[in-house]
Amino acid sequence: MNDSKSPGSPIWSVSSKRTIVIIVLVLALLLFYRVNIVLLPLSLATILAYLITPLVNLITRTLRLPRLLVIATIYLALVIFIISIPVIAIPPLVNQINILVSNVPRYLAGVGNFFDDPIVLVEGYEIPVDELPFDQIIRSLSENLVGIVQTLGGQTLAIFSSVATVTISTVGWLILIMIISFYMVKDHERLFETVLNLTPADYRSDVRQLGEQISLTWNAFLRGQLVLCFVVGIIVYIAASILGLPNAGTLAIFAGFMELIPTFGPVLAAIPAIFLAIFQTESSWLGNIMSPFWFAVLVAGIYALIYQFENYVLVPRIIGYHLKLHPLVVLVGVIGGAAIAGVLGILLAAPVLASARIILRYIYSKLLDQPPFAQGHEALEPVDTAVLPKLPLPLEKRLERADNEKSSVEMEKK
Repeated sequence: MNDSKSPGSPIWSVSSKRTIVIIVLVLALLLFYRVNIVLLPLSLATILAYLITPLVNLITRTLRLPRLLVIATIYLALVIFIISIPVIAIPPLVNQINILVSNVPRYLAGVGNFFDDPIVLVEGYEIPVDELPFDQIIRSLSENLVGIVQTLGGQTLAIFSSVATVTISTVGWLILIMIISFYMVKDHERLFETVLNLTPADYRSDVRQLGEQISLTWNAFLRGQLVLCFVVGIIVYIAASILGLPNAGTLAIFAGFMELIPTFGPVLAAIPAIFLAIFQTESSWLGNIMSPFWFAVLVAGIYALIYQFENYVLVPRIIGYHLKLHPLVVLVGVIGGAAIAGVLGILLAAPVLASARIILRYIYSKLLDQPPFAQGHEALEPVDTAVLPKLPLPLEKRLERADNEKSSVEMEKK
């Protein structure tokens, strides 16, 4: 019996294909829901790979070294840096936080005293806050906040102090993140080509362009956000040092981290500085020649200038316009991200929404039979299929091509 002449399995109908695709997607979602514990390490590994890949490409291209050697060297340096953080960076940070926390009760107690006297705007003009009825409420809230801040401050110090003695589980997750990101950096092109091979031939160009747009969005966010955190932190440190505000280093670190929170981070970063300006005016050379109210107004104005400079100068040049989202959309995304993935969902709400916008715009264009990559200035130039990597053709396509070539040869012989 010749098995080669036995009929193959029947071709699936369109409805059968759709049913199978739906079943596979549902099973994949159920599996993902059951093993969502890997969401955090996988997300962190992807972020780390996005940040490291440009550095690997730059060193490989500049020094003409083997790519694997460059990747291994960078990860070795990263491991050394992570190990050195508890020894070098944490003790001074803990010291500054300890000083700030120890002074918080005095700051909060001064909130009530602030409303005991009228606010003097200029000589002869004042706001009679001492006659307003909410001074007792403020004082009561301040007394309750003393205990809350002391508790939170003690827990924060305990967390920082115990970083050097992390659990074996934490070390295991860290190793897993490093391994996953290592292979993502090493084989990201091969992984993407695998996805392309699984895509129908007619849609490979679309998938490639979608991948380029989404990659551009995440690159702009992750690498640009890292630069923004550093630049804003430096600017805040310089401004706080010039003004004579205490704990300038802590204010700078806090402002840098708040850059990770879209839209509302800069506002939150200004609150501690304004707080210090009101209740530690005497610690500043400039505060000694101004009233606490006007010194706080000055500090708030400087923070406003810093973040206006960020929005109109730094963000367009560092991140670009790929994440231009309405603040209301970002707010809804932050709330949804917090409900789904906690802190990670808050931090990644903006790029996830921007990526979803790209995909939905593509689907919308296809539904209306419009060109999906010819809309607006954000669209990429069409990809020239002639320069795309040659991808393996499906078996039936290869057989068809072979038959055509055979027929052409026979026609030439005739």
